[in-house]
Amino acid sequence: MKRWATGSLVVAVALLLGVTGGAGAQESGGNPGAGAGTIDGGVRVTVIKSGGFYRVGAVSGGGPSGPSGSSSGCTWTVIFSPDLSEAPYGLLVSPKRNPDDRFALLVCNGTILRGIWVATSDIVDLDAVAAAEASRYVKDVLVPQVRIGVNPTIRGLVGLRSWFWIDGFTGLATAPPITAFGVTIDVRMFSGSVVWNFGDGHERIGDLGRAYPAPSTVQHGYQRHGSYPVAAAIHLAPEYRVDGGPWLTLPGLEAVASAQHDVEQRQAIITGS
Repeated sequence: MKRWATGSLVVAVALLLGVTGGAGAQESGGNPGAGAGTIDGGVRVTVIKSGGFYRVGAVSGGGPSGPSGSSSGCTWTVIFSPDLSEAPYGLLVSPKRNPDDRFALLVCNGTILRGIWVATSDIVDLDAVAAAEASRYVKDVLVPQVRIGVNPTIRGLVGLRSWFWIDGFTGLATAPPITAFGVTIDVRMFSGSVVWNFGDGHERIGDLGRAYPAPSTVQHGYQRHGSYPVAAAIHLAPEYRVDGGPWLTLPGLEAVASAQHDVEQRQAIITGS
């Protein structure tokens, strides 16, 4: 049995259960028949998804008794399993209603009760909601304020190293909390490596650099005069948590900053007195 993360995200999912003899399910203290209009004797199940894991938060509808005759004290879970052509595990299931329905097992206190079909259109994926908010924040908030600082500020000199750093980002960004589906989602992002492209064919992996007058950890010397497009691709590690629970990892993102750096060449001229 998989271990479920705390601070899980509530995902309202209408699960179509194969019901025999009109028997359904309800969680202790629930409202019999609530939200059970999908099929005759249907049961409405709330599935909790967090960090890619699933469990059942509530079972209601379908009659006054649970799938095992009584749902009192039942800890529900669901396990998604491979789709089989025949009734798997010797359990009766209702006909598959949509080609993309996924087969899952409804489990009470570690005991498999029956098979169910889960339609993808019925799943509200709040993992994806958190990832989308992180992506939106990077695009609309973080990228516009991230800039490349450089010294010398006006133009550099051939043979003299220019110093570079990231302005407007300290290595941690926090998006405003999201309130949705009865939960509060916090999203934050840490910087990882930074890929610096100096516009002259040279590239290196570094960090955010240090602002002048501190010696920057990102320096580059140009061999010819010209105007060079400098770019920094900041790799971000976003995380989210729900209602103050543990932080969960999201897919990595990238924020790109750019600047034009002019470099000139100067020569000493010896003149007579």
